[in-house]
Amino acid sequence: MSAFIQFAYLTRPRSNTYPQAVSTRRRKISPKGHSYPAGRMPRDIWEEIFLHYLPPSPGPDVPVCNRASTTPIHLTAPLILLQVCRAWRTVALSLPHLWSSLSVVVHTGRAFPPLNIASDWLQRSGNLPLELSLCQTNESEGNQDVADDMLALYMRYLTRWRDVRLDIANPTYGSALQPSADLHAPLLEMFHLTTCWRLTPNEEIMQDLLKMLEVAPMLSSFSVSRLSDLIVSSTSTVAIPWTQLTRLDLGFIPSVSACLSIMSGCPKLESCNLIVDPEEGPLPAVPVVLPALTSLELHIRSGELAAFLDRAIFPALKSVTLYVQDAYDNHARWPQASFMDLLTRSKCSLVRLEMHDTGVQPSQFIDCLQHDAVSGIAELVVHDSRDWTWDPVITPKLVKLLTVPTDADAGEWLLPALRALNLGRGCWTCPDGLLSDMIESRWRAAARGITRLECVHIDLHTLFDMDGPDHKRLHKLREEGMKVRISYYRD
Repeated sequence: MSAFIQFAYLTRPRSNTYPQAVSTRRRKISPKGHSYPAGRMPRDIWEEIFLHYLPPSPGPDVPVCNRASTTPIHLTAPLILLQVCRAWRTVALSLPHLWSSLSVVVHTGRAFPPLNIASDWLQRSGNLPLELSLCQTNESEGNQDVADDMLALYMRYLTRWRDVRLDIANPTYGSALQPSADLHAPLLEMFHLTTCWRLTPNEEIMQDLLKMLEVAPMLSSFSVSRLSDLIVSSTSTVAIPWTQLTRLDLGFIPSVSACLSIMSGCPKLESCNLIVDPEEGPLPAVPVVLPALTSLELHIRSGELAAFLDRAIFPALKSVTLYVQDAYDNHARWPQASFMDLLTRSKCSLVRLEMHDTGVQPSQFIDCLQHDAVSGIAELVVHDSRDWTWDPVITPKLVKLLTVPTDADAGEWLLPALRALNLGRGCWTCPDGLLSDMIESRWRAAARGITRLECVHIDLHTLFDMDGPDHKRLHKLREEGMKVRISYYRD
């Protein structure tokens, strides 16, 4: 930002070419009316520069509140362009593309940027499709009123919504907006709605926010933190266009039955993130087949995981992330057979596997990594919150199977395509140096068919590992160029 401001002031226009010259009283100019080269650039060049100055879109995986900058609003793009000189202000105000994206954060009873600036901002966007986000940091009364008014402003532009992400506590109608039966979003492609854990007392606006999806022919990405049973059921008064979705994020689906029912109605689904509650329901008689699904993230209780895995076929699956919510509390068994059968039945080839608190046993995990569908993964993430009463899943036996021998052609090892490894707290135990032996062997591996391990994140125990050989050797590998991140924990 500071470099751009310096550039802005050094290149302020000095000639009669566009942009127009600014007052010479603000700054001395050189003798003979010398003009800086930037002052002679045509308007279309300035427009292109301004457009490139906008920050890139953060993408759908970035949390809503992280989309807004902590920099004072008057120093952020594009508002800062209005402050350099009159000519720059003229150009910036005439470019609708500069104003087609807006992120607002509401906290301490105030909006950043304020409502009046946000209103002017959107008026400058012309008729362009809009990328909007609104984050309410908590449920205080002051925040609620401000967020309601900002939501009312956003909904006036509903017909131009394209990418909209709302993180709001209990949405209600602001003073300037009344319930409407005429709601449609013809340009909407991505919609994200996060509310507090309890359903809003104003069901009217919740119905309206979802009713607009009935006329959203371009919607492909849909994310909602909580849907009531009415919305999920086939008798719902809100017609969510499941058949056209390619990305789906749903929180607190009441049961595996409802989860599989929704997925079966999304034949184009490519990415899916689901949080499933443990209510019972009738399971489908035949497996759910999603031929385009490449990424699955599942938050589910251990008791329901097998039921889900047993009724799924995902032949294009590349990335699997599992969060098992109560595996250690209830001493539940990891459904090894169901997981392996899913891989075999789907005939998929994973490139990424991430597992959190699954309760898988060390021998079972080795069998998983030896499966044809998993053997080619490039990234492995294992995190566990288990305590000393549980055996870590990453054992010396597995570490040795991952170690590339000096004579690489003389032995066999697991995961030859591994590029990134992330081992979190509680998931591994090894004699001093054995883990770093494995990591270094894969960093230095030169055998044909072996991919170099480039990125490592390891949790080390504060008391036992701080001065050990693993700690020292990982720092040495970082100095050699490996991307090494070390974090520390204590029981």
